[in-house]
Amino acid sequence: MLKVNLLSFEDLTEEEKEIQPNNGWGKEYANYIKITDSENTVMILSDAFEPEDGTFTRDLCYVVDAIKEAYKIGLRDGMKLKGVN
Repeated sequence: MLKVNLLSFEDLTEEEKEIQPNNGWGKEYANYIKITDSENTVMILSDAFEPEDGTFTRDLCYVVDAIKEAYKIGLRDGMKLKGVN
């Protein structure tokens, strides 16, 4: 089951905290979108980037990947509900 949650730095696991970028004001002050599929973390998106890099061709390029991945998971879950393999 797909879940998308808006989190603060403190809501991340210790391992997730370690791998976050320390751009912009710093990872401790960033906001995060955590995408999970059941208990598995699919992706963590962060708004920790320099303002001049905040474009869809630079630091926001992962948003497209997140939408595509959520779509694939949604299709899979929809097929399960319909009983289609």
